[in-house]
Amino acid sequence: MSSIRLPGTSAAAVLALCCLGLPGLGEGFRSPTTGAAGLGMSGGRLAFIDDASATWHNPANLVDLKAWEASAEPTFVHHSVRYRSAYDGSTTRTEDPWKFLPAIFAGGPLNDRVAAGIGVTVPYGLSIKWDEAGAFRYTAPHYVDLKTFNVNPTLAFRLGDRVRLGLGVDAMWSELHLKQIYPWGLAFGNPGLADGELRARGDGMGYSGNLGLTVEPIDGHRIAFTARLPMQVDYEGHFTGTGFPLSPDSSLRTDFRSQIKFPTVLALGYGVRVTDTVRLEANAEWVQFSRFETLNLEVPASLPGLATQYPQDWKDTFTFGAGGEWAFSEGWRARLSYQHYQSPVPERTFSPTIPDASQNVVTVGVGYRNGRHRLDLAYSRVFYDDRRITVNQNPAYLGVYEIAVHLISVGYGFSF
Repeated sequence: MSSIRLPGTSAAAVLALCCLGLPGLGEGFRSPTTGAAGLGMSGGRLAFIDDASATWHNPANLVDLKAWEASAEPTFVHHSVRYRSAYDGSTTRTEDPWKFLPAIFAGGPLNDRVAAGIGVTVPYGLSIKWDEAGAFRYTAPHYVDLKTFNVNPTLAFRLGDRVRLGLGVDAMWSELHLKQIYPWGLAFGNPGLADGELRARGDGMGYSGNLGLTVEPIDGHRIAFTARLPMQVDYEGHFTGTGFPLSPDSSLRTDFRSQIKFPTVLALGYGVRVTDTVRLEANAEWVQFSRFETLNLEVPASLPGLATQYPQDWKDTFTFGAGGEWAFSEGWRARLSYQHYQSPVPERTFSPTIPDASQNVVTVGVGYRNGRHRLDLAYSRVFYDDRRITVNQNPAYLGVYEIAVHLISVGYGFSF
């Protein structure tokens, strides 16, 4: 097929349509809590986490592992959004609600005072798909997918009897993929032309670090602090289009570049071992989403709009939560948790590609350990506030967004 560049007067319009937002699930584009035990104790998972998933939650606690353990802990997400237009009351729903988030961990002692671990997780992502013929046909991508895979090797040290320190490196690959229906008739001033589809796809790598600190000031009490440092991913790929009207054998193809500044995350936890069988914990997090000020796009010099910026103006957020764990029988643990998340997305820059709102999350979980085998199961119900958009940089987005999310995480761990 031959390659034809998009007419200059249409290039900026196409990019504006395709790139006004990024996908996510609650609290911006952060994924839900990783791991089955972590999800079951989502609001209190820093001070007492004591399996291989500590690699992600608090690497300092890896020194508590008595033997090496490997685990697989995927999460299944059911995410749906219903939109009701502010203009005529018509409704549109998202499609393909089920998503899959893999997670793999391994960790264990190197000696009495040093431990190591590694995790492969999906810290940011999920995707959203709207009906192509729905309310946002020409005003927002009908398909947006943000993939991330983070590899996180860590080392943990026991500094005396009451202090634990963990240090880790994050190497994250990410891919951004958008699809948008485009009216060629508008671009060429010919209403009789059929619509086409524009696609932007790029990937890149980001690098950062993390640390965890656990202090036990008195027996049965723990204070935990974790920090995940900021990261930037620069995306490079291609921008293509189908249904190009000048020739049935023609297509358009050009370069696509963008970047995402992922946030700094600071967390503090306080845990108490109430009895030999009951542990309680409260956590708070600060997430620096204000790093995501604009969405920057670059196109070749032969097209207008070489550097294009679209305001996001996200705000920093706090999360608060608490959880409890009860060892109710030999080998068995029950978990219960609550957590509140603030949305970083302002009303003015809200987009249907990030249908986000503040949320309250309730989780329950159960775990069983027998010899070298560990099984965990957790379920979470996410209660979103309805998001009512009355003022926005794009009037097409005005209306009410009702979001429903269910999370199920299962985990199997083997000690050796």
